[in-house]
Amino acid sequence: MITPARKITLHGMLLQFPYWFGCCTYFAFIITTLIDNGWSGSTATAAITAMSVIAMLTQPFIGYISDKLLSEKKLVIILLIVASVCFLLLPLSLASGNMVLVFINMGGITMSAAQCGGLIDAWIVGLKQEYPDVNYGLIRGSGSLSFALSAQVTGMLTIAFGHDVRMWVGGGALIVTLLVALTFRSARRAVNEETVMDTTQENLQEESQDEITNTSQESTEKTPAIKLTGIEAIKILFSSKQYNLLLAVSFFLLLSNTTMLTLIQLLVRDFGGTAAQMGTATAIMAGSEVPFMFLMALILRKIGFKKLLLFCSMVYLVRMLVTASVSTVDGLIYVQMLQGLTYAILIPLSMSYLSQILDERIRSTAVTTFASVTVGLTGILGNLITATLLANGFSAQTALIVFSLSALIGLFLTVYGIIRKIW
Repeated sequence: MITPARKITLHGMLLQFPYWFGCCTYFAFIITTLIDNGWSGSTATAAITAMSVIAMLTQPFIGYISDKLLSEKKLVIILLIVASVCFLLLPLSLASGNMVLVFINMGGITMSAAQCGGLIDAWIVGLKQEYPDVNYGLIRGSGSLSFALSAQVTGMLTIAFGHDVRMWVGGGALIVTLLVALTFRSARRAVNEETVMDTTQENLQEESQDEITNTSQESTEKTPAIKLTGIEAIKILFSSKQYNLLLAVSFFLLLSNTTMLTLIQLLVRDFGGTAAQMGTATAIMAGSEVPFMFLMALILRKIGFKKLLLFCSMVYLVRMLVTASVSTVDGLIYVQMLQGLTYAILIPLSMSYLSQILDERIRSTAVTTFASVTVGLTGILGNLITATLLANGFSAQTALIVFSLSALIGLFLTVYGIIRKIW
């Protein structure tokens, strides 16, 4: 008999696979796409930085909308419709030669496709709160598998037919994602009820939340919850020491990881590589995530949260230093296998931990804020630092050494959390 948790896990895998396949066609190749369409490297980097700013500012707002007005499912469906259209229109925008039109089109992708990742995570976290046996690692691992497949396949398509075909394939993949999302069940959320806030009622609120957490997985009864304003939601979110420290650790570790995709594109070109080799490097990076994400539930039970986070933090530092030492395209490709011991551990580990500590009423706000900081803000700072270093004569490899300091800070904060027993 297939349990509800297994059904959700399977359906979640079917949702993640086409979503990340489509996203890869844009995010893994956008710098090369812009340069091949006549943009300078600095202009392309500035455009990506601007998109990162938009993504960072938008994600918490999108999460708040989901918590207050629309379920994650409804909002994801709306955004996927917009994203599909934007993907299919991008070749036309590029062909027009109008940089403003291209920038608007990229903004549309940033406001839609880029927002879905955090919302889908919040959706899965909500289902995991209801059914703890939901396997986030398998769900997210299917996305990594499709990203790797997409990088390899669409890289070859780009060599053979050009960038336009790749974007059309990406748009088609998002349409498939939309169809899967329409059939996926929504995550339960407590029913909002107006209540005056005072000290006694805050205690009752905590008791009510405990009751929600301990509710039987098979129960469909919904427990009333106090309606929160935006300020109250933020206060609850950032009053958690565990959430704040995990956010800080993930920020510094992923600052190095976020820049890796940009620097790989620069390094492959510096080493005389092709778009197909860049696709191979990206495929190896994403493919190495798959086995570790698939096995994360088992690994987490055997090793535990603290030891896994410490191991992951140490490997992040090693990865940056080793990548900075290679001098060939082949060496660069092989080193990307370390993605499996870094990103593939950190993301499912973080989502599993968040599903345990988050207040159900601020779930989408919390997860999208987490994504905003660890993806949006790291993308902004990473690109700004990279652009500054390159403008001052640093090579892409030297930039990797600079970013290894970020991984070192993440490692330090992990150790701090263990010593102070915050985790």
